[in-house]
Amino acid sequence: MINIKLIAIDMDNTLLNDKGQLPENFTDQVHALKEKGIQVAIASGRPLYTLVDMFSHIEDDLIFVSDNGAAITKQGEQLFNSIIDPDDYRKLMAFTLEQNEATGIPILCALDAAYISKAHDQYDQIYRTFYTNIYYFDDFASVDAVANKFTVYTPNNDAVDQYADIYGPALNKQFSATTSGKEWIDIMNKNIDKGQGMYQLSNLLNITTDQMMAFGDNYNDIEMLAAVKYSYAMENAHDDVKAQANFIAPSNNDLGVSKVIQDLLDGNL
Repeated sequence: MINIKLIAIDMDNTLLNDKGQLPENFTDQVHALKEKGIQVAIASGRPLYTLVDMFSHIEDDLIFVSDNGAAITKQGEQLFNSIIDPDDYRKLMAFTLEQNEATGIPILCALDAAYISKAHDQYDQIYRTFYTNIYYFDDFASVDAVANKFTVYTPNNDAVDQYADIYGPALNKQFSATTSGKEWIDIMNKNIDKGQGMYQLSNLLNITTDQMMAFGDNYNDIEMLAAVKYSYAMENAHDDVKAQANFIAPSNNDLGVSKVIQDLLDGNL
């Protein structure tokens, strides 16, 4: 059996199938890994409060690397959090609203809720898949929240194009910007990403990245896959993501994460 101390797993289109469902045996596998001294980290662009809601039954058995590496939490203890200066997130809001040639809805990802203009509440059902706490505001000037991420939702599913043409060139000198699926552009403080989350965990837990395994499928997973030795891109991943991984796992709909974890538990890796 290879020497693994931590497994980091992306959520959408990686651990979750296309219906947004967890593998039925995931809880049992988390417990089995814990018995072998292997910790499991959920590494997601989603905020902590959403992840805690999803995994409330095994919250104390997981580490949460939320908001694309902006926060790390273990057993309710905040180990790391990269807070965006309010002046910066107000500039990001203004910049997003200035992009008249593109359709992008700005969302401030605060620690307590997603802050969204009432003018954009028509997508409420979509938002709540990712943000279980939402505050709709009338005037952003009145918002005074502690936030670690800023997101742009693109209803036309053109996040990759908007990132390449607009947000990446304009913002990446000052911030870390990435796409998370076809509809999300995520913006964090500079040098914040899931890969840096792995390095933070390496220091916090006193383990090496050679003792880590990670699974991902999208652009916001690239740094994480590049950081660890046992990196798995899903079969359904973008080719650019596969190029950064050392291994390929079966697709999310074929329970790829569970199958690789089971091979690890059975001593077949």
